[in-house]
Amino acid sequence: MSREKRRFIFTVTTIIVVIIVTVILGALARGYRFDFKRKKLRTTGLLAATSIPDGASVWIDGKLKTATDQTISLPPGEYEVEIKKPGYSTWKKKITIYKELVTPTEAYLFPLAPDLKALTFTSALKPQISPDGSKVVYLTQREIVSSSSPSPSPTATPSSSPKQQQAVIEILELGEKPFGNLNKPKLLAKIPPLSPEAVTFTWSPDSRQILLSFTTSRGENKLLLEINKTYDFTQLPLLSLTKKEEENIIAAWQKEKEKEEKEKEEKIPIPLEKILKENCQKISLSPDETKILYQAQKEVSLPEKVITKEIIAISSQKEARHLTPGNWYVFDIKEDKNFLILSPQEEKTPEVRWFPTSAHLILIYPQEKIDIIEYDGTNQTTVYKGPFEDYFAYPFPSGKKLLILTSLGGKTESASHFYAVSLQ
Repeated sequence: MSREKRRFIFTVTTIIVVIIVTVILGALARGYRFDFKRKKLRTTGLLAATSIPDGASVWIDGKLKTATDQTISLPPGEYEVEIKKPGYSTWKKKITIYKELVTPTEAYLFPLAPDLKALTFTSALKPQISPDGSKVVYLTQREIVSSSSPSPSPTATPSSSPKQQQAVIEILELGEKPFGNLNKPKLLAKIPPLSPEAVTFTWSPDSRQILLSFTTSRGENKLLLEINKTYDFTQLPLLSLTKKEEENIIAAWQKEKEKEEKEKEEKIPIPLEKILKENCQKISLSPDETKILYQAQKEVSLPEKVITKEIIAISSQKEARHLTPGNWYVFDIKEDKNFLILSPQEEKTPEVRWFPTSAHLILIYPQEKIDIIEYDGTNQTTVYKGPFEDYFAYPFPSGKKLLILTSLGGKTESASHFYAVSLQ
């Protein structure tokens, strides 16, 4: 056999092998597996199981299969999938595996005994969370050494120096530093001693300014504060905003809010928008704007198809397209699916808010507990149970912690401090 002929045969053979390997790899990627018992190629689907935190075990129909961050090949059908990790809540859901499709399962596991860390050591009064959820402003008091007191004698100890209470406004950033360290409160303004009822805060829509209002014996004061500055308003009278200036600020902020609301409404599919406006309340887009949370006010049914474009649905959880008044629902825009979140009992009606992941919601039961539930109504988990101020529970932007206001020793407003509940 000539050299040219051997070279030709080698080239053709190489091409054939490459094609065969490519076809095999493609089939494996689509979930095809060879059944050695039946001696034939069978169609399967893939389950991509991930978890936060990682390193959890994956159980399928009661049998341990692997650890998370792995892809599992399964014949098409319905399976009961559990993801477990010692010290954390168990994630459990019925999953339908489709042939040649990858079904992702991202399980958030929450600590069974979360850490509770104090963020402030002085009373936090009149707290107001910023529109972007990244900071909170509040009124408190600090102890200061009186500068007008006589100089202490040489034998006096530091603890014997006269101290006074100074009313101050502080801002607590809900960001996290490296290694999980939390921010300390920042002084925003010093104000004259007065009753907390005399103070109000109004955030700007961009969370960069605060309209401060407080009343003293000399009258009402309206002041516009930049959150990156520090102010001293202890010397009266103050240069307060005029009524016209205040009205202009409020009008500008209202216009900005209306613009933001209009932009959000444009994200809602047109057929669904009309139904929600006429029959529902408390409509809220998820942080990633792919889902809609709402509470039904009237009995109505959603059309079988809201999204006109072709959709490959992944979620196999039970839908609820017939709405019952009082129930909370989430509509998934990507998959054209509607899920029942909860049917609240009259005596235990929680407040429902989005969690930063856009895949979870927070259920706040006043003075009782705080739960987190997935957007499709599954895996409801209690992350905090104990005393806290009514409805004051907000997730950190990272989703790793939860901010609550509590005294722990009982409902005493003067002793309420901010605490961080660890969620990871």
